[in-house]
Amino acid sequence: MAHCIYLSECEIELFHSTGVGVSHCPISNLCIKSGILDARHLLDRGVKIGLGTDVSGGYSSSILETIRLSILSSKALSFSKPPEYKELSHHEAFYMGTLGGAKVLAMDDIIGNFEVGKQFDALIISTQGPYHKRVFDVTEDDTDEDVFMKYIYLGDDRNISKIFVDGRERVVWELEEFGDK
Repeated sequence: MAHCIYLSECEIELFHSTGVGVSHCPISNLCIKSGILDARHLLDRGVKIGLGTDVSGGYSSSILETIRLSILSSKALSFSKPPEYKELSHHEAFYMGTLGGAKVLAMDDIIGNFEVGKQFDALIISTQGPYHKRVFDVTEDDTDEDVFMKYIYLGDDRNISKIFVDGRERVVWELEEFGDK
């Protein structure tokens, strides 16, 4: 099911007990002002949740942008919640954009992570953009976790150095092809 912003507690329990998942589309929800999904509540109730890029109501098909907006939506929602409310972490949002989405689609036995036997669908990310220009700064003191978080919050398609779909490398567009230098 998509969006599911205004589920009742009875509906949430029904989703959980029947295994129905939710495709959270924060960009669309914000653009058309339909509301903000409390993804934290659904996760805490054991509902499967993934991310969707509903561009009919939004501005981007980027899963990375959708990950960011799911985090920001959770932060915005926290303003009206008790102090103990736990916002979505970047790890949870990344999960929803990868394995969480695969689970919602009932494809987690095929895709969603790098387990042996699954399709190898991956982006190889570089901290440098085209022509060795940094998209975001990485220092020698940054841990892998720091770099991951920087990519989630600051990265974009310029960080993609390789694309693999079902184990086969696909072409990454070179900027020279479009006359951009």
